[in-house]
Amino acid sequence: MTHDVSVDDEMAKHLLQEMLRIKIFEEETKARYEEGEIPGFVHLDRGHEGSHAGMAAAMRDDDWLAVGGARLVGQYIVKGVPLGEIMAELYGRTGGSNKGHGGQMHVSKVDRKLYGHAATIGSGQNPAVGLALAEEMKGTDNVAVTTIGDGGTSRGSFHTALIFAAYWDLPVVFIIENNGWAISTPSESLPPDRLSDYGDPVNIPTESIDGSDVETVYHTVSEAIDRARDGGGPTVIESRVARLNPHFEGDKETYRDEEELERALEEKDPVKNYRERVLEAGVVSESEIEDIIDTIEREVQEAVEYARESPDPEPEAAYEHVYKTPLYGQGEQE
Repeated sequence: MTHDVSVDDEMAKHLLQEMLRIKIFEEETKARYEEGEIPGFVHLDRGHEGSHAGMAAAMRDDDWLAVGGARLVGQYIVKGVPLGEIMAELYGRTGGSNKGHGGQMHVSKVDRKLYGHAATIGSGQNPAVGLALAEEMKGTDNVAVTTIGDGGTSRGSFHTALIFAAYWDLPVVFIIENNGWAISTPSESLPPDRLSDYGDPVNIPTESIDGSDVETVYHTVSEAIDRARDGGGPTVIESRVARLNPHFEGDKETYRDEEELERALEEKDPVKNYRERVLEAGVVSESEIEDIIDTIEREVQEAVEYARESPDPEPEAAYEHVYKTPLYGQGEQE
């Protein structure tokens, strides 16, 4: 079944292009990880592409994005962090946006107004409230958008952020990306019927939407941002998506029903569904989409080459950007 396209042709092409950029970048990331080029853990975004692209399209460049949860690479991409810097960060190289210190989970880019993931899951919403307060004190109409996964909403810090955003009536948009799984725990075990209901006790407007529909995300986040920009305060949005990848590469997902996953892959793939939708609506042709894909594939290969050629950090770099050197004299200069 297809739906009419509810945005103009330029926006529809932009949304499709951004989702394809995430998909192609992450397919290459998965391949480089499996070849042993990328160290550590990677958590891929498949199923979240529509939520990320729709959210970013609703934002202005001067709006902050304070990211949270585990599905982050797509969020870096839609906030405009150069692909080479993201890939180099995944490689742990000095050409990364954080000089290899951040890895997949902690990329930040202040000149793009990307506030990186805080130290632990579910703790990034208080910094977002602080960013919104700072923008208000500076007299701008910039907004802070912040993301979190369903599991992170169990942290007390998330609820503290809601209280302060409501108390000060700050321009913050909280987006809960509910993909149904907090690692291996189903989100349906959480208390509220809709995770956006967490905004009700502090009288914050709430929405619960199909986050796999990129246009629905775009319209809902646009409305929340417009309200925040006009002094209407915060909003909590539950963006319901399907996790179409394991929690991390290598996760066997023995806790997951195979039929449920197959159904999600068939019905909830935002990239496949939107591609079919814009094609049927005559917004783009198949050849135009292939041209877009060719261009993105070249960008991604350039990003891989950039990462491969970037140097490894010097061992002493482990002691940079820390408040105190470790015990027993490690890192001290002779």
